[in-house]
Amino acid sequence: MDQKKSRFVGEVPLKWFILLHLSLIVNSLAGTASKLAGRHPFGSFGFVFWYGVMLAITMAFAVAWQQILKHMSLTFAFTNKPVTIIWGLIWGVTIFRETLTWKMILGSAIILIGIVIGVSDTQEPAAKESVSVETAEGMQEVDS
Repeated sequence: MDQKKSRFVGEVPLKWFILLHLSLIVNSLAGTASKLAGRHPFGSFGFVFWYGVMLAITMAFAVAWQQILKHMSLTFAFTNKPVTIIWGLIWGVTIFRETLTWKMILGSAIILIGIVIGVSDTQEPAAKESVSVETAEGMQEVDS
C-alpha cells in the first residue's frame, strides 16, 4: 500500500488515528463511571465498584496513550483529546437521559472546529529569516 494513502493528515497512520479515538472514547467512559459512583453512598458496594471501574479505565487509557504516542506527536494526539467532551455529551444523553441544549451543541461545534484547525496541515512553512550578526570581520547576514 502506498505510504501516502495509509497516512492521515500527512503525519499519522490511519490505524493509529483510529486507535487514538477508540482510546479517547474509552477514556470518556471514566467520567460516566465517576458519575455513577457519585450516585451511591460513599463506601457502599456501588460506590466502590464504579470508582474501581473509573480507575481501571483511567489506567488502561494511560497505557494506551503511551503506546499511541510512539506513533504520533504529542501535539497531534493532544489536539484530539477534547473530543472526549463530545463523547461525554453523548453518554449524558444516552445513559443518564440528560437534555441536550443548543448551547451544548454550539460548544461541541466550537470544540470540533478547534480540533480541525489544530490538526490541519494547510499551514505554510515559516519563511527563513535572515539575522545580522556582528563578528570580528564586521556585520554578516546569517539564515536562522
